Amino acid sequence: MRSLEFGAPDYQIAAPAKINVGLKVLNRRLDGYHEIWTILHQIDLHDRLLMWEDPDFSFCVTTDLPDIPEDESNLCVKAARLLRRVTGCAKGVRLRLEKNIPSGAGLGGGSSDAAAALLGLNHLWQLNLSRGRLLELAASLGSDVPFFILGGVCVGAGRGEILTPVDQQIEDPIVLVCPDVHVSTAWAYKNIENYRLTNIIESIIFVDSLPQNIFSEPVIETLSNDFERVVFKRHPTLSNIKGLLNDFGAYYASMSGSGSSLYGIFKTREKAQTAAAKLESFGRVFLTGKSHPS
Repeated sequence: MRSLEFGAPDYQIAAPAKINVGLKVLNRRLDGYHEIWTILHQIDLHDRLLMWEDPDFSFCVTTDLPDIPEDESNLCVKAARLLRRVTGCAKGVRLRLEKNIPSGAGLGGGSSDAAAALLGLNHLWQLNLSRGRLLELAASLGSDVPFFILGGVCVGAGRGEILTPVDQQIEDPIVLVCPDVHVSTAWAYKNIENYRLTNIIESIIFVDSLPQNIFSEPVIETLSNDFERVVFKRHPTLSNIKGLLNDFGAYYASMSGSGSSLYGIFKTREKAQTAAAKLESFGRVFLTGKSHPS
């Protein structure tokens, strides 16, 4: 690993993944984006971002995967440049991104990495930016990035950047299956318009009456991901995986984001471990849960 060239990092930070518990696609906005409603739930699968102050005041990013860009298109570099531009800070940084979150799986890995860069550099460079200011900057980098500034569990609205923290979390074990299938988010949004989109009034009513036990079995069963109907049609294997999660004992199974990852929530760790073992032939499988990355 190239990070060893730099010695011990000056700072490091975890960049956790998320799952969507329910995802409703509402009306198309004038700016071309769609209004959505979703519950974003952080889990303990995470990337790690290592940082070294650079005496030459330059930027450098390396990763441990060949398909992750190491140039200006990397969201961590964009976050670093944004921070330096808005604060006038003249410091540089060397970044090493250690990836565990599969890319293009609906788990928010790239967005989480960008948020980790904002949070980590705010600390490393001693910028003392408020959480509110970091949220503003995060929104300019991507719709999912603000959630990873807050973390935990939030109801997401607007493009996903309007966040309401929820003081609840899934306590049961989660089996996450990440098949080798790529689903383009842009393609998913374009094709979902062939279906009737969720009525925005119905969604507002649900948000206003958000139950206190939203992750209990009777309530969570009412939540669904609107993208499944279009994505499963194109990729039937994803529908098959969801069915197997249910068959193996999950009391709730869903696709995350626009795919392609799927997850199931189980009553016991024993059932989750058994299901995870049976699903290994479908791709990368993680047994995870609520997030406590160090």
